[in-house]
Amino acid sequence: KIYFINSMAANNHCKFSLIIPCYNESKNIPSLFDEIAENQKKIEFEIIIVNNGSTDNSNLIIEENRYKLKNFKLITIKKNEGFGNGVKAGLLESNSNLVCYTHGDLQINISNCLYAFEIFNQSKSEIFVKSKRQNRSIMAFFFTILMGLFNSLIFRMFLYDIHSQPNFFIKPEKKIIFSCPDDMGIDLYFYVFFKKKRYKIKRFDVSFKKRLHGIGNNEYLIHKLRYSIKSLKNSF
Repeated sequence: KIYFINSMAANNHCKFSLIIPCYNESKNIPSLFDEIAENQKKIEFEIIIVNNGSTDNSNLIIEENRYKLKNFKLITIKKNEGFGNGVKAGLLESNSNLVCYTHGDLQINISNCLYAFEIFNQSKSEIFVKSKRQNRSIMAFFFTILMGLFNSLIFRMFLYDIHSQPNFFIKPEKKIIFSCPDDMGIDLYFYVFFKKKRYKIKRFDVSFKKRLHGIGNNEYLIHKLRYSIKSLKNSF
């Protein structure tokens, strides 16, 4: 996979690396960067923005707003090959052994990533930190329950709210990262991976908000059905 990196030197005191793939999020980027900047005042962390093959003017908006951030790294991927591919690129270029990833659509507050770090930091055992989404539509909740049920049967372990964000964990070795799916299946991949390694799964509630700008890949019923079918095929 070919991508380009543009970075400022990361501080050695960074507590973790936060990876945010962005695909056509130009309208959300200014607010996203403001939110990240506010949270960087609380904890020093490396921020890796992945311009994940955007076809809008995301790169221009990123360049106009990058001054707001410290310990900033921009990865530009020419062709979008999925959310997972963006996360993988960020993981491979992260400077910290502690990593977190989430979406750039502002549906969860970046402060939740700091809270995930606090949960991880206070634990005395090996853990994988993953949120539980609250305040979602009935339709979204219904599909979440079904996908959790199906995947629990397939993998013979209890799985639920698979695509919740953020996810916080110890960065695995490169061969594990290279094996990740390029699409949204990366959420399931890491969830199952750490459960099989017998890590404790720590969940915490996050308020899930409506998108202010743009349309998500699974906003409508037909999109959810198509994605669910594709996701189950990938699971098998």
